[in-house]
Amino acid sequence: MNVRDFEYIAELGRSESILKASKNLYISQPALSKFLQKTEAEIGTPLFQHVGHRLVPTYAGEQCIKTSEEILFLHKQLENTLADITSQESGLIRFGLPLSRSSYFISGLFPLFHREYPHICVNIYEDSTVILQKMLRDGELDMIFVNVVEEYGELNYIPVSQEEMVLAAPAAFHLKEKAVPDSAYQYPCLNPEDWKDLPFLTLSTDQMSRFFADRYFSQHKITPNTIMIIRNLSQVLYSVRRGLGVTICPSMPLEKMTGASEVEYFSLRSDTGPVIRQTAVAYRKDAYLPVPAKILIQIIKEYYGK
Repeated sequence: MNVRDFEYIAELGRSESILKASKNLYISQPALSKFLQKTEAEIGTPLFQHVGHRLVPTYAGEQCIKTSEEILFLHKQLENTLADITSQESGLIRFGLPLSRSSYFISGLFPLFHREYPHICVNIYEDSTVILQKMLRDGELDMIFVNVVEEYGELNYIPVSQEEMVLAAPAAFHLKEKAVPDSAYQYPCLNPEDWKDLPFLTLSTDQMSRFFADRYFSQHKITPNTIMIIRNLSQVLYSVRRGLGVTICPSMPLEKMTGASEVEYFSLRSDTGPVIRQTAVAYRKDAYLPVPAKILIQIIKEYYGK
């Protein structure tokens, strides 16, 4: 089997469909079906079985998928190593970002990187932290930017910044008039009664900020006036800038985003003090990071952490 064969098997495992896998691999469905039939005949056992419309791996298939992903990961590491040995004139960095971060990275961080490495392509994957961490552990990504909620032993975490969970509100709501400074918090503090009846914009349940918001509401016996549920925090903050309502989110940098001055942050007073979350760049401990990837991490630390 060659590297392409392992790509086929890994993609079949991810897609759970010959049709979807063939589209992702840019080959015809009959060609992929023929490949699977030929491979199963050579091995002497089925790798997948059809369950309804899904393609479900057998035990042998699970082993082939797992090994294929590791082989593809090692092949990528070899490519990175050889690229460093020869030159950094071209290359690819597969970079995972939570849905809320891409606007800031694209507007500020990546231009700095591409001025130094104009021929390095950064392939951006956007999803929830849980999915990005799984993709990283499976070797589908080179590194990810995450809010560190739970550390995995097989990953390295390079701290970038600390962010307080805060209330983001339109400047037009004039909540500054009700806010009180408190040295224990990063921003002027608001009590729940100062804003609990305002229109609330919330994230979907697969986002960690939503988990914190729900817990805060439960602790303070608040039923929010929810008017919109959005999965992407960038779009939630855009809606805040447009004056639609308030939201609870990490105090992520906004200065490079259009209309950032229209959003105000307020700390949420609590008996337990501020909730601080650590951001980091993560990568597999057994991964070889090429020089451009290390430079990108350094730029993220210097620029994002300000």
